[in-house]
Amino acid sequence: MQATQPLGQTLVYSTVDGHEIKFDYYLPRNASGRLPAVIYYHGGGMTAGWRGGFSFPTWLQDHCQEKGYILISADYRLCHPTTALHQIDDAKALFRFLASVNFQNALPGSVALDTDRIAVTGFSAGAFSARAACIYADPKPAVLMTAYGSAGDWLLDHWTVRRPPTTIAKLVDLQQVPKLLADKTVVSEDKPVQGMMSNRFALTVRWELDGTFLDNCLGRPGLGAELNKLRYEERAAALPEDLKPAFPQLFVSESHPPTILVHGTADEVVPDQESVHHHEQLKKFGVKTELILVEGAGHGLVDLKSGFPPKPAEGKDEAYRRAADFIDEVFATLKM
Repeated sequence: MQATQPLGQTLVYSTVDGHEIKFDYYLPRNASGRLPAVIYYHGGGMTAGWRGGFSFPTWLQDHCQEKGYILISADYRLCHPTTALHQIDDAKALFRFLASVNFQNALPGSVALDTDRIAVTGFSAGAFSARAACIYADPKPAVLMTAYGSAGDWLLDHWTVRRPPTTIAKLVDLQQVPKLLADKTVVSEDKPVQGMMSNRFALTVRWELDGTFLDNCLGRPGLGAELNKLRYEERAAALPEDLKPAFPQLFVSESHPPTILVHGTADEVVPDQESVHHHEQLKKFGVKTELILVEGAGHGLVDLKSGFPPKPAEGKDEAYRRAADFIDEVFATLKM
């Protein structure tokens, strides 16, 4: 008989304008001692999703239980009315909280967090927060894992030009966009009840269709149109200084933690070029890195030819096993 999954405990790690931003943590069974942790950042197009949503990686939870790691599933403020720059602040706030006495006091007396062994993982849009943590957080993550992750290269045309709707776009009601834009309430979704994902994702779809994804994620109308006037090689230098922190690719260095990137080669939502670009950057700096491209896999590492709902792509399980092993290997080099 399969053991039941442990229940998560919920904590508030930051409060902004009266809005509580939360994470759930899952202790391994019979936990004791100084334990590593793995942080999970959910996807949702920067505008939707929550820490316990439909895409919660149970395989990662199982691995943490097996290896004796704390799993932390974190929310963050969603774009509109806030921006990606606020998500950077949230990533920094989460790591500060985890290193604080407040988190230690929430844990059982026999358990402590090993802040030298924190892995950060980001799936789809959650990779933005994960990548930001690697650049800006203190303490710094020891290892990064992304899956079909965004923000490896936000200067691609993919984010600045109009493009046709993806298969995911069919799941939302675009007529709700004006109402969503009119709501200026700070939000990180907490147990939304609307199907697979709340209709907030309609914002992302609208921005993709209009070629204004960067404009709206960064609160700068016209940004995409200005970048489109330039060759790719000219775009980084042309970014406004106050927006550059929202492009983690501009700050990759030899101090970046070891990284493994998993992506499907047929991803229409986040192109695999994002992961390829990040991988190539890290190799130039001599950072330990691996890139796993799952041939023919769409966004979420699904088989796009299998109908709806799509089945997992061939190679998905193997890719995730390697990603988990990579985290283990890095942790092992840092074990006290």
